[in-house]
Amino acid sequence: MSLERFTRGSALRTALLLLLGAFTGALAFFAATAGVVLRESTSRHAGGAVNGALLDALDVTSYAVLAAAFLLVLLLDRVEPLTKLQKGLALRLLAVAAAAAFASHEVITPQMMSLRDRIGIIDLLPAGDPARLEWGRLHAFSAAVLLLRIFAAASLYVLLSRRPRRTLGLGGTAAGEGAPLG
Repeated sequence: MSLERFTRGSALRTALLLLLGAFTGALAFFAATAGVVLRESTSRHAGGAVNGALLDALDVTSYAVLAAAFLLVLLLDRVEPLTKLQKGLALRLLAVAAAAAFASHEVITPQMMSLRDRIGIIDLLPAGDPARLEWGRLHAFSAAVLLLRIFAAASLYVLLSRRPRRTLGLGGTAAGEGAPLG
């Protein structure tokens, strides 16, 4: 492998890992601080509006990040070929993360916001109210999809941070065969 090719592969891998690390961090940060936003806002209703806007921005950002990660994986594979397992898992994890972002942005969050607009302040409803139960169900789906994205992004980071082991070609079929003896 030439130095130029090694440098290009290292640069691509570094850019990909930086992108995935920042993305994983952003997802985890949102998951960790959404409760703080609810507690520190003037009302839980206002905090919910802030969290909804942040989640929407995170979902839209996910599309761009995952598209860039897809391109970087393909470029990295051309410069420094990934193993079949690495490439296959990377593409599948990217697809899972993209599907989760789409589900959050286009299905779950709009249903939550529609329900929120329809019923008003959720905390004022009795615990057994069907609308409040529906809100709880949608919130659980949203949290599960967010955790799925965090898992997929972290798994991608770990998977792509490992370089395949290189072996020295000795010219024979088994180690030591065909090597000069002296």
